[in-house]
Amino acid sequence: MNADQYIDMCEQMGWEIKEEDLPKDPSELPYDAQQALVLLNSLPDNFEGMSGTWMGKDYSGLSAIMDIYDIQNRKTVFELLKVAENELSKYYSDKAKQRETMAKRGGR
Repeated sequence: MNADQYIDMCEQMGWEIKEEDLPKDPSELPYDAQQALVLLNSLPDNFEGMSGTWMGKDYSGLSAIMDIYDIQNRKTVFELLKVAENELSKYYSDKAKQRETMAKRGGR
């Protein structure tokens, strides 16, 4: 969802538009942050086999991907990647909690 879609949705639903909830356009981020997002989207996810729990990103191909994209500020980009992965972890954790809550409600 982009910012225009968010604004349209809020107007249609009668919700207040909150600046902090406006989706950010990745092209407006600093270049290092854009590169971190490229890495985040390029690295495969690791899931635990039985439960399907998200375990994080698989970093085994990180160096090769950094070489392909000619990433110069590797330390900074890696630190930003870890921040993005942490946010993704929170997202997956919240989704898992929502599924658990829905399962408990359905089981009553």
